[in-house]
Amino acid sequence: MKKSIFGKIGAAAVVLTLVTSSLVGGTFAKYTSKVTAAGTATAAKWAIAFAKDGTNIEDDKAETKTFALKDDNAANIGAATGKIAPGSFGTIDLSIDGTGSEVGYSYTITADVSGLGTIPVEFHLDNASGQKLEPAEGKITIASGDVLQENVGTEVQKKLYWVWQETDGDTAAGIEAATGTIDLTLEATQYIKTTN
Repeated sequence: MKKSIFGKIGAAAVVLTLVTSSLVGGTFAKYTSKVTAAGTATAAKWAIAFAKDGTNIEDDKAETKTFALKDDNAANIGAATGKIAPGSFGTIDLSIDGTGSEVGYSYTITADVSGLGTIPVEFHLDNASGQKLEPAEGKITIASGDVLQENVGTEVQKKLYWVWQETDGDTAAGIEAATGTIDLTLEATQYIKTTN
């Protein structure tokens, strides 16, 4: 008899468990919240302009990418317009303007002077008697530096002074009526701060 009471109690417990578990599963809920948001990605504007002697150098305008050395001493030495000779000297004004750019930039200004051939032109940083720029593999570095984003509206201005250095070969260059070339490269890349 004791066995049957325990059996009945056990069977009743099993039945109650099945009945209440189905009720409990459907009765209890949990708090939930859900929200969606749309994000945007906007690229920072890159706006860097290069100029030589106040004229913007533009990739799509070939005429802005060529220049001749302007002789500041032509009246004294009697050279024809647009020509240079012993005693000639002048300045090339270069500038970089980042107005409107939303990122800073690093810049380098170089000149390939290997194409000057027999024309003995020297280049200086400060003035015609200042720091002489010695070519390395035919190239000179005029300037380089970094401009932070908060300063992009301040124009970077650099002057390159040149002078016809008197040598024994001056007359030979004149007899040849030699034409030399100078290839200027103004390059800017996004400034990225490196951690030390």
